[in-house]
Amino acid sequence: MVYKVVLADDHYPVLEYLSASIPWDTLGLELSAACSDGKQAWEACRLHQPDILLTDIGMPAMDGLELIRKAREVNPQLQAIILSCHGEFEYAQQAVKLNVAEYILKESLQIDQVISVLTEAVSRLEVKMISQNNYLQMQKLVTQNHSAIRTRFIRMFLEQPVWDEAEWFGQAAAMDIRLQEGLPYLPVLAIPERSHELERRFGGIVNMQFVIDNVLQEFLEIEGIIQFALTERQFILFIPFPRILIRNLHEEFRDKFRHVQKMSKLHLRMGISFFYSEATSSLIDIKKQIQALLDSQALRFYTAEGAIMKLEPVQTTNEDLFVHYAEILQQLRDCIQNEDCARVTAAVTEIKKHIGDKKYPVESVKSWLLKMVMELELKYIVMQNFVNNFNSEMHQRSIRELETLDQLMEWLEQFLKDKILMLRSMWKQNVRKEVAEAKRYVMNHIGEKVGMDEMARRLGLNPTHFSRLFKFETGLTYIEFVTKLKMERAQELLNQTNITIVDIAEQLGFDNVSYFIKLFRNFSGMTPVEYRKLI
Repeated sequence: MVYKVVLADDHYPVLEYLSASIPWDTLGLELSAACSDGKQAWEACRLHQPDILLTDIGMPAMDGLELIRKAREVNPQLQAIILSCHGEFEYAQQAVKLNVAEYILKESLQIDQVISVLTEAVSRLEVKMISQNNYLQMQKLVTQNHSAIRTRFIRMFLEQPVWDEAEWFGQAAAMDIRLQEGLPYLPVLAIPERSHELERRFGGIVNMQFVIDNVLQEFLEIEGIIQFALTERQFILFIPFPRILIRNLHEEFRDKFRHVQKMSKLHLRMGISFFYSEATSSLIDIKKQIQALLDSQALRFYTAEGAIMKLEPVQTTNEDLFVHYAEILQQLRDCIQNEDCARVTAAVTEIKKHIGDKKYPVESVKSWLLKMVMELELKYIVMQNFVNNFNSEMHQRSIRELETLDQLMEWLEQFLKDKILMLRSMWKQNVRKEVAEAKRYVMNHIGEKVGMDEMARRLGLNPTHFSRLFKFETGLTYIEFVTKLKMERAQELLNQTNITIVDIAEQLGFDNVSYFIKLFRNFSGMTPVEYRKLI
């Protein structure tokens, strides 16, 4: 880890000498600011929030001791080092009260001494960082263990028969799950929206579950609530529901759900839907209602995101959706051929309304859409004489992951518009067919390493001839073109996602992260980290 340093001294020769003479990078440090007065240094501390403050005492605008006091309010873990001409005991005494790490006199200043003091400060910061990480890891482990115990209980409860309710209350108590006999509970199913996107954004399914578990615990402030992570994407809530005539508990709990939705959107850009059933004190009835909530796939699919809904059966139609297949396929093909994005939006809206009104079975809708996508890829694109090694498995996975009709139609509209843009870029350019095919293949396989020789073989051309042809038609070498596409995609990922630099490099087919960073700097004039900070 690189630690930030702010240097403050009103004596310019000292400021310049220390700035230039200390090997900051070697020490694992970054000199964030070198300031000539206390007020300027305080502004730098507020801006950069340094880990180490190396400061003179006697400075204009604000002295070093006051600077340390104020900087500590911003960062209590700040390592403060005083550099001063003052050797009087009173200053040293105040420095001790401020828990200053070192007190160096300028009269005896040696650069090796300053390096030694900074090295010790870094060591102290590392110890604190390890200690803090261990504490957070332990806290996370305890939370995960409690969650795992509750997960085991709810799975046993749903999978095994409930012959003796008293026995199940006993098992719950043994697992420190405080179910109260005779108290009605309202079963609720909480589902994160676009969970597959969240999984990628949070760095894995385990991290995603941990985040959602904590969001529900922190923001769903209901006394006596019992929370279970049935799976990484399904959370069961038992909400105590005493019979109180003077309060509308249903509305109170809906307000709580809305609060969770608001806070999760605000802090994590994450949506959550809630589906609930009837309050009951019978464990047998609670089990039946949870199973009904879990089986309500059609309700989930035909409900908009951010739902707060009571369980109700959705009657799906027996009509065959494929009856309309050929007609709609031709309609969408015409939209692409005419490069008409507005017509695409209108067509998708009409399809969505038809499916939503009829309520076709979910799997039938997804199978229908997948077949439609495959037809558009294979029949239309190949008819246009483009190389088409598209990944059918990718389309299957994408459609399978979509959770609602809204998401499915959103994906379809984007798919169709992407096809229009791709065709428009290909056909509007006056380039030879081989170059157009090469460009299209690279666009569709941005995460792969496809060298010039391999591409020439795909096109049945001599590599030297292909290289000259590509440069003549595009003004770029093949490698320059591939690099440009990858760097533009990297900028999009840095701008639109929280994916790490390492993961972005991997997604774009780079084995060496340092080489990726070098290419990105050459392309954009800054490192990926600097680019992301500017956004």
